[in-house]
Amino acid sequence: MNQQLLIDVFQDIILGRGVKRIVHDLQLDGHDHSHLFIEQLNACGYKLIPLKSIDPGIGYRIPGFYLMDGKAYFGYLFWEVFSPTRKRKIWGSVKRNKRGDWAVILPGNSTKMIYLNPSIRQEVDIYHLT
Repeated sequence: MNQQLLIDVFQDIILGRGVKRIVHDLQLDGHDHSHLFIEQLNACGYKLIPLKSIDPGIGYRIPGFYLMDGKAYFGYLFWEVFSPTRKRKIWGSVKRNKRGDWAVILPGNSTKMIYLNPSIRQEVDIYHLT
């Protein structure tokens, strides 16, 4: 595949232009193109950040990509609020499992590195997370 076409496809995935951002395979024709995807993440304002160093704020979420096994999982860093006194910060993938929970959940207090873009923090209803 033409490299410019692959760059354009990766930018569409990252920006959500005409593409549903869930899980995207970064391997094509037996080649792993994760490095090119990372270059495009950086060009679109996503930076590799440890989860514990970012606080999205309650009622907000920060979009991000978790790269694992040649795939890019899209999801959000946010506070899951259970009650006024009980909450947890997590990164949850948009992809869901059979029970309807996030297929990939990473604790927000971990040193796990995620490509996040805090400049496009989004407001979210904490009682109806999707």
